[in-house]
Amino acid sequence: MDATEKRIMDQVDSQRDDLIEFYRELVRCESLTGHELGVANALVDGLAKRGYTDVEIVGPAPDRPNVLGYLRGVEEGPTYYFNGHLDVITPGDVSEWEHAPFSADYEDGKIYGRGTVDMKSGTFSSFFAGLILNQLGIPLRGKVVFTGVCDELKSGNDGVLWLLKEGYIKKERDDDFGINCEPTDMTEMCMSTKGIYRAKFTVQGKGAYNARPYLGINAIDKAADLIKAINDYDKRIKVRTHPLLAPPTVCVAMIEGGEATNTVPDRCVLTVTRRMLPSETLEQVKAEYDEILADLKAKDPEFSCTYEQCTNFRPPVDNPMDSLIVRVIRKALKTVTGREMIQNGSEGGTDASHVVYQTGMTMPNLGPGDYRLLGTNEEYIKADDFIDIIKIYALSIYYALGLDYEAG
Repeated sequence: MDATEKRIMDQVDSQRDDLIEFYRELVRCESLTGHELGVANALVDGLAKRGYTDVEIVGPAPDRPNVLGYLRGVEEGPTYYFNGHLDVITPGDVSEWEHAPFSADYEDGKIYGRGTVDMKSGTFSSFFAGLILNQLGIPLRGKVVFTGVCDELKSGNDGVLWLLKEGYIKKERDDDFGINCEPTDMTEMCMSTKGIYRAKFTVQGKGAYNARPYLGINAIDKAADLIKAINDYDKRIKVRTHPLLAPPTVCVAMIEGGEATNTVPDRCVLTVTRRMLPSETLEQVKAEYDEILADLKAKDPEFSCTYEQCTNFRPPVDNPMDSLIVRVIRKALKTVTGREMIQNGSEGGTDASHVVYQTGMTMPNLGPGDYRLLGTNEEYIKADDFIDIIKIYALSIYYALGLDYEAG
């Protein structure tokens, strides 16, 4: 361990109690999607009180906040982006929680609360890593940008997609890179992510009084044929493989149809979710949907259906297995915890998918928290893990951009 590594580790340890209390204050903010301004202001104010003021809030509207923090190097170099979100999912029935969802109770070395796993631990630990390096004044080349975005759990339109559109996140150099801080048990690095394509299929029938159903065309009956065809399609695509991901899937997720018990339904709407491998394209999936509808029409001239893409598309992505971000996180994890990093894939999507897809920069995913607790009423983060991930992120910055760092 060189002198700077030790300084970073010691600086985090010396502020352990304060960092944990600051984090608990942020967990207490009820930052449901659409209500992230309170936690954004608390983060910015808390960082400023601790001497880190190169932070701003930007967004498409005053109540749609995205927090950006910066570490600016003394020489030219790449940009290292950290990505996380501020919003949390609803806690549901609070009576089912042993620890109130926004209490941030600290018990037996664990901090409890909604969002501790998804994903306030990852988001805020990255900003805290910036706070530590800002305090130490370690010289860097290039810059670091920390992003805590709104709207991730809904669509990302006011969050990461807005930051990409407005140029706050962009690839300016070939060696720009990043890390997404979603929970991966702090040992697993997600290199590949499935895409999520949702579409609404509208099956058109003909209404009639159902005492004389032969005068109408039952849209629900026709939708049943479509559901069977989609299920058959799901079986066919299972032969497609990826080294880190399970096969692709398609699922009828929602059905809406019929208006009254005495009528023939003239319309039925299916919402269908397609999980895509990185080898699959949106154009390919749409062509396969078109083929399904054409085949149904050929078999049944009365079948009539159109579909449209929902707005919350997440692209599938692959990241290179060996890159600078992989190497520096691997070394930082080993330095702090003694553990070896595991590389794998993820069935779910993150905002990193948009960044990789739109910019071409590398942005895998590694963060604190047991993802199996995500969305449960037992959500918690171990305080030791929270402190360790601050060290890991801070060390990764030093390894990647530190002017005085000499790779061994």
